[in-house]
Amino acid sequence: MKPTTSRFHRFFAGPSHSLLPLVLMGGVIGVAAGLVMFGFLSLLNLTLGWLNGANLEDFESLSPWWRLGLPVLGSLLLILLYRLTPVSGQTVGLAYVLERLQFGRGQLPAANTAFQFMAALIALGTGHSVGREGPAVHMGAGIGSLLGQYTSRPPSQQRLLIGCGTAAAISAAFNTPLAGVLFAMEVVLMEYSLLGFAPIIAAAISASAFSGVLIGSHSVLQPVRLSLAGYGDIPGLLLTGLWIGLVAVLFHYLVRLFLRFPLKSRALRLLLAGVITGGLALFVPQILGSGYDTINATLSHQLPWLLLLLILGAKLIATAAAIGLGVPGGQIAPMLMLGVCAGGVAGALVPGTSEPGLYALLGMAAMMGAVLHAPLAALATVLELSLSAEAMFPAMTVVLTANLVCQHGFRQPSLLLTLLKERGRLLQTHPLRTALAQRYLSELARFDFSGFDTEQDAHHLDAVLEQKLPWVVVRQGEYRYLIEGEAFAKVGLIWREQKQEQPLHQALAPLLSDRLRLIELTEDASLLTALKTLQQEETAGFLLPVGRRGLGLVTRRRLVTMLTTDDPIQ
Repeated sequence: MKPTTSRFHRFFAGPSHSLLPLVLMGGVIGVAAGLVMFGFLSLLNLTLGWLNGANLEDFESLSPWWRLGLPVLGSLLLILLYRLTPVSGQTVGLAYVLERLQFGRGQLPAANTAFQFMAALIALGTGHSVGREGPAVHMGAGIGSLLGQYTSRPPSQQRLLIGCGTAAAISAAFNTPLAGVLFAMEVVLMEYSLLGFAPIIAAAISASAFSGVLIGSHSVLQPVRLSLAGYGDIPGLLLTGLWIGLVAVLFHYLVRLFLRFPLKSRALRLLLAGVITGGLALFVPQILGSGYDTINATLSHQLPWLLLLLILGAKLIATAAAIGLGVPGGQIAPMLMLGVCAGGVAGALVPGTSEPGLYALLGMAAMMGAVLHAPLAALATVLELSLSAEAMFPAMTVVLTANLVCQHGFRQPSLLLTLLKERGRLLQTHPLRTALAQRYLSELARFDFSGFDTEQDAHHLDAVLEQKLPWVVVRQGEYRYLIEGEAFAKVGLIWREQKQEQPLHQALAPLLSDRLRLIELTEDASLLTALKTLQQEETAGFLLPVGRRGLGLVTRRRLVTMLTTDDPIQ
Protein backbone atom coordinates (compact mmCIF):
# COMPACT_ATOMS: atom_id res chain seq x y z
CA MET A 1 0.00 0.00 0.00
CA LYS A 2 2.83 2.41 0.76
CA PRO A 3 4.30 2.40 -2.79
CA THR A 4 0.85 3.21 -4.22
CA THR A 5 0.48 6.19 -1.89
CA SER A 6 3.97 7.34 -2.82
CA ARG A 7 3.24 7.18 -6.55
CA PHE A 8 -0.03 9.07 -5.98
CA HIS A 9 1.81 11.82 -4.14
CA ARG A 10 4.57 12.05 -6.74
CA PHE A 11 2.06 12.31 -9.59
CA PHE A 12 0.02 15.13 -8.03
CA ALA A 13 3.14 16.91 -6.81
CA GLY A 14 4.61 16.81 -10.30
CA PRO A 15 5.23 19.74 -12.67
CA SER A 16 3.39 22.80 -11.45
CA HIS A 17 2.56 23.90 -15.02
CA SER A 18 0.76 20.66 -15.96
CA LEU A 19 -3.01 20.99 -16.39
CA LEU A 20 -3.89 17.29 -16.12
CA PRO A 21 -2.99 16.88 -12.41
CA LEU A 22 -5.01 20.00 -11.61
CA VAL A 23 -8.07 18.71 -13.46
CA LEU A 24 -7.78 15.33 -11.73
CA MET A 25 -7.39 17.03 -8.37
CA GLY A 26 -10.48 19.09 -9.20
CA GLY A 27 -12.38 15.83 -9.73
CA VAL A 28 -11.07 14.41 -6.44
CA ILE A 29 -12.09 17.60 -4.60
CA GLY A 30 -15.54 17.41 -6.21
CA VAL A 31 -16.11 13.86 -5.00
CA ALA A 32 -14.80 14.67 -1.50
CA ALA A 33 -16.90 17.84 -1.28
CA GLY A 34 -19.96 15.93 -2.48
CA LEU A 35 -19.43 13.36 0.27
CA VAL A 36 -18.99 16.01 2.97
CA MET A 37 -22.03 17.96 1.80
CA PHE A 38 -24.05 14.75 1.71
CA GLY A 39 -23.23 14.18 5.37
CA PHE A 40 -23.90 17.82 6.26
CA LEU A 41 -27.23 18.02 4.42
CA SER A 42 -28.36 14.66 5.77
CA LEU A 43 -27.78 15.76 9.37
CA LEU A 44 -29.37 19.16 8.73
CA ASN A 45 -32.44 17.64 7.07
CA LEU A 46 -32.76 15.15 9.91
CA THR A 47 -32.84 18.03 12.40
CA LEU A 48 -35.26 20.13 10.36
CA GLY A 49 -37.47 17.10 9.70
CA TRP A 50 -37.72 16.42 13.43
CA LEU A 51 -38.77 20.03 14.02
CA ASN A 52 -40.95 20.78 11.00
CA GLY A 53 -41.95 17.48 9.44
CA ALA A 54 -41.78 16.72 5.73
CA ASN A 55 -41.68 20.41 4.82
CA LEU A 56 -38.22 21.04 6.24
CA GLU A 57 -38.42 24.86 6.24
CA ASP A 58 -41.95 25.04 7.69
CA PHE A 59 -41.04 26.98 10.84
CA GLU A 60 -44.43 28.70 10.56
CA SER A 61 -46.10 25.55 11.93
CA LEU A 62 -44.20 25.77 15.22
CA SER A 63 -45.91 27.11 18.33
CA PRO A 64 -45.10 30.69 19.41
CA TRP A 65 -42.93 29.45 22.28
CA TRP A 66 -40.88 27.30 19.92
CA ARG A 67 -40.47 30.19 17.49
CA LEU A 68 -39.22 32.39 20.30
CA GLY A 69 -37.07 29.82 22.06
CA LEU A 70 -35.50 27.92 19.17
CA PRO A 71 -33.04 30.65 18.06
CA VAL A 72 -32.19 31.37 21.70
CA LEU A 73 -31.48 27.68 22.23
CA GLY A 74 -29.29 27.75 19.14
CA SER A 75 -27.34 30.69 20.55
CA LEU A 76 -26.79 28.84 23.82
CA LEU A 77 -25.52 25.76 21.97
CA LEU A 78 -23.20 27.95 19.90
CA ILE A 79 -21.85 29.58 23.06
CA LEU A 80 -21.12 26.10 24.47
CA LEU A 81 -19.43 25.05 21.22
CA TYR A 82 -17.22 28.15 21.30
CA ARG A 83 -16.29 27.42 24.91
CA LEU A 84 -15.21 23.88 23.98
CA THR A 85 -13.21 24.92 20.89
CA PRO A 86 -9.71 26.44 20.93
CA VAL A 87 -9.66 30.08 19.87
CA SER A 88 -7.46 29.28 16.86
CA GLY A 89 -10.20 27.09 15.38
CA GLN A 90 -13.15 29.46 15.83
CA THR A 91 -12.83 31.74 12.79
CA VAL A 92 -15.02 30.49 9.96
CA GLY A 93 -17.07 31.49 6.95
CA LEU A 94 -16.66 32.86 3.46
CA ALA A 95 -14.87 35.99 4.70
CA TYR A 96 -12.33 33.79 6.50
CA VAL A 97 -11.65 31.89 3.26
CA LEU A 98 -10.88 35.18 1.51
CA GLU A 99 -8.66 36.22 4.40
CA ARG A 100 -6.63 33.00 4.22
CA LEU A 101 -6.32 33.35 0.45
CA GLN A 102 -4.65 36.75 0.70
CA PHE A 103 -2.91 36.58 4.05
CA GLY A 104 -2.44 32.85 4.72
CA ARG A 105 -1.18 31.48 1.37
CA GLY A 106 -4.48 29.63 0.94
CA GLN A 107 -3.87 27.28 3.88
CA LEU A 108 -7.11 26.56 5.73
CA PRO A 109 -6.65 24.65 9.01
CA ALA A 110 -8.64 21.43 9.34
CA ALA A 111 -9.79 22.43 12.85
CA ASN A 112 -11.60 25.51 11.53
CA THR A 113 -13.30 23.45 8.82
CA ALA A 114 -14.55 20.92 11.39
CA PHE A 115 -15.78 23.73 13.64
CA GLN A 116 -17.64 25.26 10.67
CA PHE A 117 -19.42 21.92 10.09
CA MET A 118 -20.75 21.75 13.65
CA ALA A 119 -21.48 25.46 14.08
CA ALA A 120 -23.44 25.64 10.82
CA LEU A 121 -25.53 22.62 11.79
CA ILE A 122 -26.51 24.32 15.03
CA ALA A 123 -27.21 27.74 13.49
CA LEU A 124 -29.23 26.38 10.56
CA GLY A 125 -31.01 23.72 12.59
CA THR A 126 -32.24 26.22 15.17
CA GLY A 127 -33.66 28.76 12.74
CA HIS A 128 -31.08 31.55 12.78
CA SER A 129 -31.40 33.82 9.74
CA VAL A 130 -28.32 32.48 7.94
CA GLY A 131 -27.65 30.27 4.93
CA ARG A 132 -25.77 27.10 4.16
CA GLU A 133 -23.67 28.61 1.35
CA GLY A 134 -20.98 30.20 3.51
CA PRO A 135 -20.40 27.01 5.51
CA ALA A 136 -20.48 24.99 2.28
CA VAL A 137 -17.83 27.24 0.75
CA HIS A 138 -15.62 26.97 3.84
CA MET A 139 -15.90 23.19 3.95
CA GLY A 140 -15.28 22.80 0.23
CA ALA A 141 -12.39 25.27 0.31
CA GLY A 142 -10.95 23.42 3.31
CA ILE A 143 -10.94 20.17 1.35
CA GLY A 144 -9.18 21.84 -1.58
CA SER A 145 -6.64 23.47 0.73
CA LEU A 146 -5.80 20.21 2.51
CA LEU A 147 -5.26 18.40 -0.80
CA GLY A 148 -3.09 21.26 -2.05
CA GLN A 149 -0.96 21.16 1.10
CA TYR A 150 -0.59 17.38 0.90
CA THR A 151 0.55 17.52 -2.71
CA SER A 152 2.84 20.54 -2.12
CA ARG A 153 1.25 22.72 -4.78
CA PRO A 154 2.63 26.27 -5.20
CA PRO A 155 0.54 29.05 -3.62
CA SER A 156 -1.12 30.16 -6.88
CA GLN A 157 -2.36 26.60 -7.49
CA GLN A 158 -3.32 26.30 -3.83
CA ARG A 159 -5.67 29.21 -4.55
CA LEU A 160 -7.02 27.40 -7.58
CA LEU A 161 -7.78 24.26 -5.56
CA ILE A 162 -9.67 26.39 -3.03
CA GLY A 163 -11.70 27.67 -5.97
CA CYS A 164 -12.35 24.05 -6.94
CA GLY A 165 -13.58 23.30 -3.43
CA THR A 166 -15.83 26.36 -3.47
CA ALA A 167 -17.46 25.47 -6.78
CA ALA A 168 -17.80 21.82 -5.75
CA ALA A 169 -19.50 22.64 -2.44
CA ILE A 170 -22.02 25.05 -4.01
CA SER A 171 -22.70 22.62 -6.84
CA ALA A 172 -23.21 19.73 -4.41
CA ALA A 173 -25.39 21.71 -2.01
CA PHE A 174 -27.70 23.35 -4.57
CA ASN A 175 -27.24 21.36 -7.79
CA THR A 176 -26.14 24.55 -9.59
CA PRO A 177 -22.73 23.78 -11.14
CA LEU A 178 -22.59 26.88 -13.37
CA ALA A 179 -23.36 29.25 -10.50
CA GLY A 180 -20.76 27.40 -8.43
CA VAL A 181 -18.05 27.93 -11.06
CA LEU A 182 -18.80 31.62 -11.51
CA PHE A 183 -19.14 32.22 -7.77
CA ALA A 184 -15.77 30.61 -7.13
CA MET A 185 -14.02 32.74 -9.74
CA GLU A 186 -15.90 36.02 -9.18
CA VAL A 187 -16.31 36.13 -5.39
CA VAL A 188 -13.63 33.86 -3.94
CA LEU A 189 -10.70 34.00 -6.38
CA MET A 190 -11.73 37.44 -7.73
CA GLU A 191 -10.24 36.62 -11.13
CA TYR A 192 -10.95 34.65 -14.28
CA SER A 193 -8.16 32.60 -15.82
CA LEU A 194 -7.97 30.07 -18.63
CA LEU A 195 -5.95 27.73 -16.40
CA GLY A 196 -8.58 27.94 -13.68
CA PHE A 197 -11.68 27.10 -15.68
CA ALA A 198 -10.91 23.43 -16.43
CA PRO A 199 -10.13 22.28 -12.84
CA ILE A 200 -12.99 24.29 -11.34
CA ILE A 201 -15.48 22.95 -13.89
CA ALA A 202 -14.22 19.42 -13.21
CA ALA A 203 -14.80 19.94 -9.48
CA ALA A 204 -18.30 21.38 -10.01
CA ILE A 205 -19.59 18.64 -12.32
CA SER A 206 -18.07 15.79 -10.31
CA ALA A 207 -19.58 17.20 -7.10
CA SER A 208 -22.99 17.63 -8.72
CA ALA A 209 -22.95 14.13 -10.20
CA PHE A 210 -21.68 12.45 -7.02
CA SER A 211 -24.12 14.25 -4.71
CA GLY A 212 -26.91 13.48 -7.18
CA VAL A 213 -26.13 9.77 -6.88
CA LEU A 214 -26.13 9.97 -3.07
CA ILE A 215 -29.06 12.34 -2.52
CA GLY A 216 -30.98 12.30 -5.77
CA SER A 217 -32.61 15.45 -7.11
CA HIS A 218 -32.06 18.03 -4.37
CA SER A 219 -32.65 21.50 -5.80
CA VAL A 220 -33.65 23.71 -2.89
CA LEU A 221 -35.47 26.09 -5.22
CA GLN A 222 -38.16 24.96 -7.64
CA PRO A 223 -37.34 25.75 -11.29
CA VAL A 224 -39.68 28.36 -12.78
CA ARG A 225 -40.19 29.46 -16.38
CA LEU A 226 -40.62 33.20 -16.39
CA SER A 227 -39.92 35.73 -19.14
CA LEU A 228 -40.47 39.40 -19.93
CA ALA A 229 -43.90 40.12 -21.36
CA GLY A 230 -42.64 42.97 -23.55
CA TYR A 231 -40.08 45.73 -23.86
CA GLY A 232 -42.65 48.17 -22.56
CA ASP A 233 -41.89 46.80 -19.08
CA ILE A 234 -38.30 48.15 -19.15
CA PRO A 235 -39.22 51.21 -16.98
CA GLY A 236 -40.59 48.78 -14.41
CA LEU A 237 -37.34 46.83 -14.53
CA LEU A 238 -35.32 49.99 -13.93
CA LEU A 239 -37.52 50.95 -11.00
CA THR A 240 -37.12 47.45 -9.59
CA GLY A 241 -33.33 47.68 -9.89
CA LEU A 242 -33.38 51.06 -8.13
CA TRP A 243 -35.55 49.65 -5.33
CA ILE A 244 -33.39 46.56 -4.85
CA GLY A 245 -30.26 48.72 -4.80
CA LEU A 246 -31.72 50.84 -2.00
CA VAL A 247 -32.65 47.71 -0.04
CA ALA A 248 -29.08 46.46 -0.46
CA VAL A 249 -27.72 49.78 0.85
CA LEU A 250 -30.03 49.59 3.88
CA PHE A 251 -28.85 46.03 4.50
CA HIS A 252 -25.22 47.21 4.47
CA TYR A 253 -25.96 49.92 7.02
CA LEU A 254 -27.81 47.49 9.31
CA VAL A 255 -24.96 44.95 9.19
CA ARG A 256 -22.43 47.64 10.12
CA LEU A 257 -24.72 48.78 12.94
CA PHE A 258 -24.69 45.32 14.50
CA LEU A 259 -20.98 44.80 13.80
CA ARG A 260 -20.26 47.90 15.91
CA PHE A 261 -22.89 47.15 18.55
CA PRO A 262 -21.34 48.00 21.95
CA LEU A 263 -21.09 44.44 23.26
CA LYS A 264 -17.63 42.89 23.59
CA SER A 265 -18.63 39.46 24.88
CA ARG A 266 -19.15 36.89 22.10
CA ALA A 267 -21.64 35.04 24.31
CA LEU A 268 -23.79 38.13 24.83
CA ARG A 269 -23.67 38.98 21.13
CA LEU A 270 -24.80 35.49 20.13
CA LEU A 271 -27.53 35.55 22.77
CA LEU A 272 -28.75 38.93 21.53
CA ALA A 273 -28.92 37.58 17.96
CA GLY A 274 -31.06 34.69 19.20
CA VAL A 275 -33.39 37.00 21.14
CA ILE A 276 -33.83 39.38 18.19
CA THR A 277 -34.56 36.54 15.77
CA GLY A 278 -36.90 34.77 18.19
CA GLY A 279 -38.75 37.97 19.02
CA LEU A 280 -39.32 38.82 15.36
CA ALA A 281 -40.34 35.22 14.61
CA LEU A 282 -43.23 35.51 17.07
CA PHE A 283 -44.92 37.81 14.56
CA VAL A 284 -43.21 36.86 11.28
CA PRO A 285 -42.19 33.18 11.49
CA GLN A 286 -41.15 33.16 7.82
CA ILE A 287 -37.83 34.78 8.77
CA LEU A 288 -36.58 31.63 10.53
CA GLY A 289 -33.98 29.58 8.70
CA SER A 290 -32.82 29.99 5.12
CA GLY A 291 -36.35 30.72 3.89
CA TYR A 292 -36.37 28.59 0.77
CA ASP A 293 -40.05 27.71 1.26
CA THR A 294 -40.91 31.42 1.28
CA ILE A 295 -38.78 31.98 -1.83
CA ASN A 296 -40.57 29.19 -3.69
CA ALA A 297 -43.98 30.50 -2.59
CA THR A 298 -43.13 34.01 -3.77
CA LEU A 299 -41.89 32.80 -7.15
CA SER A 300 -45.20 30.98 -7.65
CA HIS A 301 -47.28 34.09 -6.67
CA GLN A 302 -48.66 32.62 -3.42
CA LEU A 303 -47.92 35.57 -1.09
CA PRO A 304 -49.53 39.04 -1.12
CA TRP A 305 -47.23 42.06 -1.40
CA LEU A 306 -48.11 43.46 2.05
CA LEU A 307 -46.99 40.21 3.68
CA LEU A 308 -43.84 40.25 1.55
CA LEU A 309 -43.12 43.80 2.73
CA LEU A 310 -43.54 42.71 6.36
CA ILE A 311 -41.26 39.70 5.83
CA LEU A 312 -38.71 41.94 4.11
CA GLY A 313 -38.50 44.34 7.06
CA ALA A 314 -38.21 41.59 9.68
CA LYS A 315 -35.75 39.54 7.62
CA LEU A 316 -33.52 42.60 7.11
CA ILE A 317 -33.18 43.06 10.87
CA ALA A 318 -32.82 39.35 11.71
CA THR A 319 -30.20 38.72 9.01
CA ALA A 320 -28.20 41.84 9.81
CA ALA A 321 -28.24 40.85 13.48
CA ALA A 322 -27.10 37.29 12.73
CA ILE A 323 -24.25 38.42 10.47
CA GLY A 324 -23.20 41.44 12.51
CA LEU A 325 -23.34 39.68 15.88
CA GLY A 326 -21.31 36.70 14.70
CA VAL A 327 -23.65 33.77 14.09
CA PRO A 328 -21.51 31.30 12.08
CA GLY A 329 -23.60 30.87 8.95
CA GLY A 330 -23.78 32.00 5.35
CA GLN A 331 -25.11 35.23 3.88
CA ILE A 332 -26.36 34.20 0.45
CA ALA A 333 -29.65 32.42 1.27
CA PRO A 334 -30.93 35.32 3.43
CA MET A 335 -29.92 37.73 0.65
CA LEU A 336 -31.86 35.66 -1.87
CA MET A 337 -34.91 35.79 0.37
CA LEU A 338 -34.55 39.55 0.87
CA GLY A 339 -34.26 39.98 -2.88
CA VAL A 340 -37.22 37.79 -3.69
CA CYS A 341 -39.43 39.63 -1.18
CA ALA A 342 -38.32 43.05 -2.43
CA GLY A 343 -38.79 41.89 -6.04
CA GLY A 344 -42.22 40.50 -5.23
CA VAL A 345 -43.27 43.85 -3.77
CA ALA A 346 -41.96 45.61 -6.88
CA GLY A 347 -43.77 43.17 -9.15
CA ALA A 348 -47.08 44.00 -7.49
CA LEU A 349 -46.61 47.78 -7.62
CA VAL A 350 -44.58 48.78 -10.69
CA PRO A 351 -46.38 49.30 -14.01
CA GLY A 352 -46.12 46.50 -16.54
CA THR A 353 -47.69 43.29 -17.76
CA SER A 354 -44.97 40.80 -16.75
CA GLU A 355 -45.77 38.29 -14.02
CA PRO A 356 -44.94 39.37 -10.44
CA GLY A 357 -42.96 36.14 -10.06
CA LEU A 358 -40.49 37.40 -12.68
CA TYR A 359 -39.74 40.48 -10.60
CA ALA A 360 -39.27 38.28 -7.54
CA LEU A 361 -36.76 36.14 -9.44
CA LEU A 362 -34.92 39.21 -10.72
CA GLY A 363 -34.89 40.77 -7.25
CA MET A 364 -33.22 37.68 -5.88
CA ALA A 365 -30.39 37.96 -8.41
CA ALA A 366 -30.08 41.74 -8.04
CA MET A 367 -29.77 41.57 -4.25
CA MET A 368 -27.04 38.95 -4.46
CA GLY A 369 -25.18 40.89 -7.13
CA ALA A 370 -25.42 44.23 -5.29
CA VAL A 371 -24.43 42.98 -1.84
CA LEU A 372 -21.57 40.71 -2.93
CA HIS A 373 -20.56 42.59 -6.10
CA ALA A 374 -21.05 39.36 -8.00
CA PRO A 375 -23.29 40.12 -10.99
CA LEU A 376 -22.21 37.16 -13.15
CA ALA A 377 -22.80 34.61 -10.38
CA ALA A 378 -26.19 36.23 -9.78
CA LEU A 379 -27.10 35.99 -13.47
CA ALA A 380 -26.03 32.34 -13.54
CA THR A 381 -28.35 31.71 -10.62
CA VAL A 382 -31.26 33.18 -12.59
CA LEU A 383 -30.35 31.10 -15.64
CA GLU A 384 -30.20 27.84 -13.70
CA LEU A 385 -33.40 28.55 -11.77
CA SER A 386 -35.50 29.88 -14.64
CA LEU A 387 -34.32 27.28 -17.16
CA SER A 388 -34.85 29.96 -19.79
CA ALA A 389 -32.45 32.25 -21.58
CA GLU A 390 -35.38 34.66 -22.07
CA ALA A 391 -34.94 35.78 -18.46
CA MET A 392 -31.40 36.99 -19.13
CA PHE A 393 -32.28 40.39 -20.63
CA PRO A 394 -34.51 41.54 -17.75
CA ALA A 395 -32.08 40.00 -15.27
CA MET A 396 -29.13 41.94 -16.67
CA THR A 397 -31.17 45.15 -16.59
CA VAL A 398 -32.20 44.81 -12.95
CA VAL A 399 -28.84 43.44 -11.73
CA LEU A 400 -26.92 46.25 -13.45
CA THR A 401 -29.21 48.96 -12.04
CA ALA A 402 -29.03 47.59 -8.50
CA ASN A 403 -25.24 47.32 -8.69
CA LEU A 404 -24.89 50.90 -9.91
CA VAL A 405 -27.09 52.20 -7.09
CA CYS A 406 -25.31 50.26 -4.36
CA GLN A 407 -21.72 50.25 -5.58
CA HIS A 408 -21.43 53.61 -7.32
CA GLY A 409 -24.37 55.65 -6.08
CA PHE A 410 -23.78 54.94 -2.36
CA ARG A 411 -20.20 53.58 -2.66
CA GLN A 412 -20.95 50.46 -0.66
CA PRO A 413 -18.19 47.80 -0.71
CA SER A 414 -18.85 44.10 -0.95
CA LEU A 415 -20.32 42.74 2.27
CA LEU A 416 -17.36 40.38 2.56
CA LEU A 417 -14.91 43.30 2.47
CA THR A 418 -16.96 45.00 5.19
CA LEU A 419 -16.74 41.92 7.41
CA LEU A 420 -12.99 41.66 6.90
CA LYS A 421 -12.45 45.37 7.54
CA GLU A 422 -14.13 45.04 10.93
CA ARG A 423 -11.55 42.36 11.76
CA GLY A 424 -8.73 44.67 10.75
CA ARG A 425 -8.09 42.95 7.42
CA LEU A 426 -8.01 45.11 4.30
CA LEU A 427 -8.08 43.08 1.10
CA GLN A 428 -6.37 44.43 -1.99
CA THR A 429 -8.96 45.41 -4.59
CA HIS A 430 -6.77 47.27 -7.10
CA PRO A 431 -6.30 44.81 -9.99
CA LEU A 432 -2.50 45.08 -10.16
CA ARG A 433 -1.93 45.01 -6.40
CA THR A 434 -4.41 42.16 -6.09
CA ALA A 435 -2.51 40.10 -8.67
CA LEU A 436 0.81 40.74 -6.86
CA ALA A 437 -0.71 39.94 -3.48
CA GLN A 438 -1.97 36.59 -4.82
CA ARG A 439 1.42 35.33 -6.05
CA TYR A 440 4.27 34.31 -3.79
CA LEU A 441 8.06 34.29 -3.81
CA SER A 442 8.17 30.52 -3.39
CA GLU A 443 6.85 30.19 -6.95
CA LEU A 444 10.02 31.89 -8.21
CA ALA A 445 12.44 30.15 -5.87
CA ARG A 446 15.51 28.39 -7.28
CA PHE A 447 17.66 25.83 -5.55
CA ASP A 448 20.78 25.78 -7.74
CA PHE A 449 23.06 27.40 -5.18
CA SER A 450 25.62 26.35 -2.60
CA GLY A 451 25.94 27.57 0.94
CA PHE A 452 29.26 28.56 2.51
CA ASP A 453 30.10 29.92 5.95
CA THR A 454 33.33 31.93 6.24
CA GLU A 455 33.97 30.24 9.58
CA GLN A 456 34.23 26.82 7.89
CA ASP A 457 37.51 25.18 6.89
CA ALA A 458 39.13 24.66 3.50
CA HIS A 459 37.63 21.18 3.04
CA HIS A 460 34.17 22.69 2.78
CA LEU A 461 35.49 25.23 0.27
CA ASP A 462 36.63 22.34 -1.94
CA ALA A 463 33.16 20.80 -1.80
CA VAL A 464 31.54 24.07 -2.87
CA LEU A 465 33.99 24.51 -5.74
CA GLU A 466 33.35 20.99 -6.99
CA GLN A 467 29.59 21.61 -7.21
CA LYS A 468 30.07 24.42 -9.77
CA LEU A 469 26.63 25.89 -9.14
CA PRO A 470 25.75 29.35 -10.55
CA TRP A 471 25.29 30.94 -7.13
CA VAL A 472 26.92 30.72 -3.70
CA VAL A 473 25.27 32.08 -0.59
CA VAL A 474 28.05 33.16 1.74
CA ARG A 475 27.35 33.54 5.43
CA GLN A 476 29.50 35.97 7.39
CA GLY A 477 28.38 36.61 10.93
CA GLU A 478 24.65 37.33 11.00
CA TYR A 479 24.38 38.25 7.31
CA ARG A 480 24.22 36.27 4.06
CA TYR A 481 25.49 37.48 0.71
CA LEU A 482 24.78 36.34 -2.85
CA ILE A 483 27.93 35.70 -4.90
CA GLU A 484 28.08 34.45 -8.49
CA GLY A 485 29.58 30.98 -8.61
CA GLU A 486 32.36 31.95 -11.01
CA ALA A 487 33.45 34.95 -8.91
CA PHE A 488 33.47 32.83 -5.75
CA ALA A 489 35.47 30.07 -7.46
CA LYS A 490 38.04 32.56 -8.75
CA VAL A 491 38.66 33.97 -5.27
CA GLY A 492 38.71 30.51 -3.71
CA LEU A 493 41.26 29.16 -6.20
CA ILE A 494 43.54 32.20 -5.79
CA TRP A 495 43.34 31.88 -2.01
CA ARG A 496 44.21 28.19 -2.20
CA GLU A 497 47.12 28.80 -4.63
CA GLN A 498 48.52 31.44 -2.30
CA LYS A 499 48.60 28.75 0.38
CA GLN A 500 46.14 30.51 2.63
CA GLU A 501 48.36 33.49 3.43
CA GLN A 502 45.33 35.38 4.85
CA PRO A 503 42.05 34.25 6.45
CA LEU A 504 39.45 33.22 3.89
CA HIS A 505 36.91 35.78 5.09
CA GLN A 506 39.42 38.54 4.30
CA ALA A 507 39.92 37.16 0.80
CA LEU A 508 36.15 37.12 0.27
CA ALA A 509 35.60 40.57 1.80
CA PRO A 510 35.75 42.50 -1.53
CA LEU A 511 32.83 40.39 -2.78
CA LEU A 512 30.62 40.95 0.26
CA SER A 513 29.18 44.40 -0.44
CA ASP A 514 25.96 45.66 1.11
CA ARG A 515 24.13 45.59 -2.24
CA LEU A 516 24.71 41.81 -2.41
CA ARG A 517 23.19 41.18 1.00
CA LEU A 518 20.22 38.78 1.08
CA ILE A 519 17.09 39.20 3.18
CA GLU A 520 16.28 36.05 5.15
CA LEU A 521 12.56 35.37 5.54
CA THR A 522 11.05 33.01 8.10
CA GLU A 523 8.01 32.37 5.88
CA ASP A 524 6.82 32.85 2.33
CA ALA A 525 5.89 36.37 1.22
CA SER A 526 3.74 37.76 -1.59
CA LEU A 527 5.24 39.52 -4.58
CA LEU A 528 3.57 42.72 -3.37
CA THR A 529 5.39 42.47 -0.03
CA ALA A 530 8.66 41.68 -1.82
CA LEU A 531 8.35 44.73 -4.07
CA LYS A 532 7.68 46.98 -1.09
CA THR A 533 10.81 45.56 0.54
CA LEU A 534 12.89 46.21 -2.58
CA GLN A 535 11.72 49.82 -2.56
CA GLN A 536 12.98 50.27 1.00
CA GLU A 537 16.19 48.24 0.98
CA GLU A 538 19.09 47.66 -1.41
CA THR A 539 19.23 43.87 -1.53
CA ALA A 540 20.29 41.12 -3.91
CA GLY A 541 17.23 38.99 -3.18
CA PHE A 542 15.53 36.76 -0.65
CA LEU A 543 16.15 33.45 1.11
CA LEU A 544 12.98 31.74 2.28
CA PRO A 545 11.70 28.31 3.35
CA VAL A 546 9.90 26.42 0.56
CA GLY A 547 8.06 23.45 2.04
CA ARG A 548 9.86 20.12 1.92
CA ARG A 549 12.52 21.50 -0.43
CA GLY A 550 14.25 23.58 2.22
CA LEU A 551 15.67 27.05 1.60
CA GLY A 552 14.94 28.68 -1.75
CA LEU A 553 16.60 31.66 -3.41
CA VAL A 554 14.78 34.45 -5.26
CA THR A 555 17.19 36.96 -6.77
CA ARG A 556 16.30 40.57 -7.40
CA ARG A 557 17.09 40.03 -11.08
CA ARG A 558 14.70 37.07 -11.35
CA LEU A 559 11.87 38.97 -9.67
CA VAL A 560 12.29 42.04 -11.88
CA THR A 561 12.62 39.90 -15.02
CA MET A 562 9.40 38.05 -14.19
CA LEU A 563 7.51 41.32 -13.75
CA THR A 564 8.83 42.93 -16.93
CA THR A 565 8.63 40.05 -19.42
CA ASP A 566 5.90 37.75 -20.68
CA ASP A 567 7.32 34.65 -18.99
CA PRO A 568 4.68 32.97 -16.78
CA ILE A 569 5.36 32.04 -13.18
CA GLN A 570 6.65 28.50 -13.15
